[in-house]
Amino acid sequence: MFIHHVNGIDWLVITAFEEIKPMFIEDAGKIPSCFSTSSELSLIDQAKRTYGYLPKYSGVITDTGTLQSQEIQEDLNPQLACLVEGRGRVFIYHGGFVAFVDDEQTFITRLS
Repeated sequence: MFIHHVNGIDWLVITAFEEIKPMFIEDAGKIPSCFSTSSELSLIDQAKRTYGYLPKYSGVITDTGTLQSQEIQEDLNPQLACLVEGRGRVFIYHGGFVAFVDDEQTFITRLS
């Protein structure tokens, strides 16, 4: 695992092998630069402002960030993750799937 710093947020890149770090970033996709700790908007609202309409998927996010959904054939393990104090957690998966988790809701979408 290693930390990738973007817009004041530390993103955890989840991999056990140093030599495949670049693959994981490439696989998960570019870290969206719209997420910032300096914005007063929630992370979900920041994404909506940048991408417009976000399609919503149903599913469950486990304690380890694994995405389980009937709409997606197999469980997805996060490849990038971050925790923003007071604003919740973000998990990014292969294929552009993103999950936002806070105390009140879980919002799963796909950024294209």
